[in-house]
Amino acid sequence: MRILCLHGNGMNGTLLGVQTAAFRRLLGDGHEYTFLDGQLESDCVIGLEKVSKGPYYRWNIGLASSEILAAHEYIRTVIEEEGPFDGVMGFSQGSALAASMLLQHEIDHPKSPPPFRFAIFFSCFLVVSPDAKFAQKYYEIGEKDHVDAALEGLHASAPSSDASGKPGDGKGDKKKKEVKGPTHKVELVRSSKRAALVTEIVDAVASSARTGTSFHGKVGTDLPEDEREGLDGFPRVFHPVIMSERIEIPTVHIVGRNDPYMKQTDIAKRLWEKKSMRYVEHSGAHDTPRLEMDVKAAVAAAQWAMQQAELSPKRHFHFHRK
Repeated sequence: MRILCLHGNGMNGTLLGVQTAAFRRLLGDGHEYTFLDGQLESDCVIGLEKVSKGPYYRWNIGLASSEILAAHEYIRTVIEEEGPFDGVMGFSQGSALAASMLLQHEIDHPKSPPPFRFAIFFSCFLVVSPDAKFAQKYYEIGEKDHVDAALEGLHASAPSSDASGKPGDGKGDKKKKEVKGPTHKVELVRSSKRAALVTEIVDAVASSARTGTSFHGKVGTDLPEDEREGLDGFPRVFHPVIMSERIEIPTVHIVGRNDPYMKQTDIAKRLWEKKSMRYVEHSGAHDTPRLEMDVKAAVAAAQWAMQQAELSPKRHFHFHRK
């Protein structure tokens, strides 16, 4: 099978090849991997300089919809010129980008075959829409106090941490009374639930930016540059409560149980159709599995996804240009 491979932020295709070497070796022969480099140059993830000399890349700098759309277009061009591909495999930012493409396809062309027949995602986190007006009515909750409270302190210069120093998990934050976020769209008729949803999304983006300092040595640029923009300029995160579309193709979601982005991962994994998804948790953090038993579990799930894809009738995919 032909598999398109998308690396993480501050990495490149070569590094993703190194990350997935044990996984691919156990997956077996007969597969062709295309390791694509992102279109934007970047600093390297801290500690990986000795593995690859660079240059290093990323798919998007922040989480603005315009950047996500540009990345979509870049991947589309590659698929048109070098495809078709049977599957997609991504790590971190690469996984989130591929998931965004698949969800946008479900929104725009639900009756047309998707660009991939199966997906293997390592450490997928926030999945952002390329549409700056996505779910506009849910973002416009019309309650300034809730918006201001949610946006307060987002541009902190250091990550939050607990006693162990683990970034981004929020355990070291000051306790405050919270309204539990909604789990179904019908709950959004209540003002408090709409506010809780916005707070959940804002917090996920903010903690993602702060956690990024442990990998990139500086606060990420996921947040709106001008806090006064409010939610108008805020990343349009694909959230399972405000959309009915799901990723339908066989998908494997592989995550480290110590991943500091677990909050974001929990949102992302609910965007998959449950019957078409396998969730694998390994003993590591924000990385691909390394222990033999973890690699075997990930490979078994990937083999399931590929077998499911083979059982489905092949349908010709083509992009719908606007």
